[in-house]
Amino acid sequence: MPRLNPGIMLFGHVVMPDHIHFNVHVQAGLPEPLKTLGNAIRRFKNYTTKQAKLSLPIATCGSAGNSGDGRTVFGQTTIWQQGYHDILCPTRAKIDATERYIAYNPLKWELMYGVAHCLWVREPLDSPRLDSADYWKGVGNVALLAPSLPMVSLRVSMKVRDAAAIAAVVRRLENAVAKGYVIASGFISKGEQAVRDMLCRNKDARFVRIRPSALPNARFKPESLYVDAFAEGRYLEIAKGNEEVEFGRGACLDLNAEIVEIATAGEGLALHWREDGPHIIGRGRPVEPSSTIATGCWAGNSGDGRTVFGHLGGRPQ
Repeated sequence: MPRLNPGIMLFGHVVMPDHIHFNVHVQAGLPEPLKTLGNAIRRFKNYTTKQAKLSLPIATCGSAGNSGDGRTVFGQTTIWQQGYHDILCPTRAKIDATERYIAYNPLKWELMYGVAHCLWVREPLDSPRLDSADYWKGVGNVALLAPSLPMVSLRVSMKVRDAAAIAAVVRRLENAVAKGYVIASGFISKGEQAVRDMLCRNKDARFVRIRPSALPNARFKPESLYVDAFAEGRYLEIAKGNEEVEFGRGACLDLNAEIVEIATAGEGLALHWREDGPHIIGRGRPVEPSSTIATGCWAGNSGDGRTVFGHLGGRPQ
């Protein structure tokens, strides 16, 4: 592409079963940058369509013609859809997020279509940690809700913004992970998100994200950030009810209260990190696990009698 399209630099790409991602830099100072990009995509479509015509059975579908927008049409068959979806990345943070999204696409696809049972939305969830009067849904490793597993819920005040203070929060939760604690949080504040990032990277970390709003009823599509944790069986997302909730202070307070109850309904404690440091605001005692959690596997059965992705309390094999 760069050789045939002066002004275009290709930094990376990922080929998927039904689409492709390009990470493209358009040279500054070009008189018509969008036209330059459009021409590059059009040439790519024409070239790949020509190769398809030479090598695939689709060449027998009919005489070839051009659709006028860079798509070559074989009878009633079109290789590429019209146009393309471009996203501008004006900052380093946006570039990094986009590169991460592109890199995780193959694994996300495999989770959604290759081993889709690990992304089943399970409802209703039955666990002593969850109020039986409420309707809970979850996706991921539901065994992380076993009351016999030590859990710590995390709430970090929005006022904790200093880098050194946030680093202290992360260190404290790294220690909890090393001691075998499951971490539960909404991961909303800056400090909570720093801990979330650590948990996603740490292959020993098991964690539960409590969402303020309902899980989707359609196919669940994981955020790129959590894909590895889903695949490795060390992550669970849960939410209460079936209705979307407008997020605000009230919803945030309700969410924090739910997190405390979940952590203290079994073996665990609730941690609230304020400007003056950590405060333990509740403790729970071990509770006998329910039969649903104790005997079920988190991702379902493979169909031949083998349990998939591990059992209660165990790390994925």
